[in-house]
Amino acid sequence: MNFITQVTISIVLYFIVRTSIKRSSSLYISSLIASISYILMYLFLYQSITLLPTIHFLVTGLSLIILFISYYEIVLLERNVRKIKLGLFENVESYPIERGYRLVFKILGVGLFFLSLALISGFAIQSIFTDNLIVKTIFTIIAWIIYLLTIIGIKFFNYPIKYATRGLFVSMWAVLIAYLANSYLIYN
Repeated sequence: MNFITQVTISIVLYFIVRTSIKRSSSLYISSLIASISYILMYLFLYQSITLLPTIHFLVTGLSLIILFISYYEIVLLERNVRKIKLGLFENVESYPIERGYRLVFKILGVGLFFLSLALISGFAIQSIFTDNLIVKTIFTIIAWIIYLLTIIGIKFFNYPIKYATRGLFVSMWAVLIAYLANSYLIYN
């Protein structure tokens, strides 16, 4: 079983647990189950575990899982906003939408932290600076700048958390696409 299959199985577990538990803590429980399942699958399937490559693949996989969790949560929040605008209050989530956006923003920050750990562990694995690492570094720094600017905008300039979360989500996808496309172009 390869890396992408393990991440996909963990994401499917997240969706199953998230949709089957009908409590306000279902996000936390399902995220924890998805993360632990990925870590256990990785550690169980790879018999020869060395420290740096293991850390690299674990944090990269966790950042992918967090990205898909964030996407799903943003879709749920947007669906609730649409229901409220249409006046359909019977099936709306019970927690405030603004709180949900703040939570997704924090989750994306954790995902960005994991991507940064993946970059640092990638530096430790490769001893020379290749084009691959330089492009990944540039995109990670850009994502961190976007994240810090949105935090400053939220704290001091009343930037709406809804737009900040959407902007950070798009920047996280850009970083992920840069990582994958860069690896694909260099190795093919």
